[in-house]
Amino acid sequence: MKRRSILHVDMDAFFASIAQRDNPALRGKPVIVGGHSIQRGVVASASYEARAFGVRSAMPLYKAVELCPHAVRVPVDMEAYRVANHQLRAIWGRFSPVVAPVSFDEAYLDMTGTEDLLGPAAQVAHALRAAILAETRLSCSVGGGSSKLLAKIASKAAKPAGVCVVPDGQEAAWLHPKDVSVIPGVGPKTRDRLYLLGIKTVGQLSELPLDLLMTHFGQHGADLHAIARGLDPHPVAPPGPPKSIGSEETFDADSADRAHLHRRLLRVANEIGYRLRQQELLAATITVKIRFARTFQTLERSTTLVVPTDSDATIHQTACELLRVAWDGQKPLRLIGASLSNFQPNTQLTLFGASTRQEDRRLYQAMDGLRERFGTHVIQRGTLLRRRKESG
Repeated sequence: MKRRSILHVDMDAFFASIAQRDNPALRGKPVIVGGHSIQRGVVASASYEARAFGVRSAMPLYKAVELCPHAVRVPVDMEAYRVANHQLRAIWGRFSPVVAPVSFDEAYLDMTGTEDLLGPAAQVAHALRAAILAETRLSCSVGGGSSKLLAKIASKAAKPAGVCVVPDGQEAAWLHPKDVSVIPGVGPKTRDRLYLLGIKTVGQLSELPLDLLMTHFGQHGADLHAIARGLDPHPVAPPGPPKSIGSEETFDADSADRAHLHRRLLRVANEIGYRLRQQELLAATITVKIRFARTFQTLERSTTLVVPTDSDATIHQTACELLRVAWDGQKPLRLIGASLSNFQPNTQLTLFGASTRQEDRRLYQAMDGLRERFGTHVIQRGTLLRRRKESG
């Protein structure tokens, strides 16, 4: 059986790097990508200049500003990230016939059996990194090994802007001296519990009996036992259809204004409806999510339609009805969102309301075409534009 060869490519500070690429004035400066509200937002990405001050992704925005008060804060730009992701997917596909994107900015490439055509894994990794830099003007790090696990750990070791490929037969020698925190899924709590057991390196972890690990960590202990030995049989598999498509918004100020909440739901419906049509799917189940301001209690309400839809209008109308069920109209909310699930392929139109759906389809095809060509914000409903004028 041919030995597996897998690469993991991970973009360096992806969101922040795009901001620096597109705005030369930001290059070399600490940049934080985050939400509108300092008190409620979280860091989506931070440049390496900001990371030098301790800023990290998923950190509360107010904490990041405390650590690096001179950082430039820029908003999330999903359209720019989508464009870059399309470029990356095209490049990844040129290097491997089997690609498994993990997110906007990372993917696994199965290079097994391509050595005679493309050369050794390390050579391919350097060529892949160079192609991405030349075509997108963005930096990435590439790791390689005989499993997805090793490739991911190697790409982290290569950061930033480097290449690290674990040679065949040297997996244990390379992995075992490293701190247990390099293992994906070992966060600070698990690391500290392992430290208390006197386990600090992957090699020490590999020597622990399975039953002892399961006593302390349950089923996760079995995963740790296998990972410490470099065992990861999971294949590189292209992703299947999504299980859900969703979006949510956290408000800068709490709101009990029903009209305002409906406008927010309209923006969410436009976003998830567009993504649904890009996948050529129909959704039968619509879910609304709300979070109360004072208690932080989160509620979700769902309904399943008789006729699945890909219509923004239907999604929005249904979401507003679910909001009425979930919310008493009095308590202020800090977050609202919606998601779609229970998908089926968008093939033959149903007989119910066929003419209306056909008219909707022509409208959405025109709107989506403009979005794909000029960006998602090129066309907006008048309700949202009017509100933007009022708040401006």
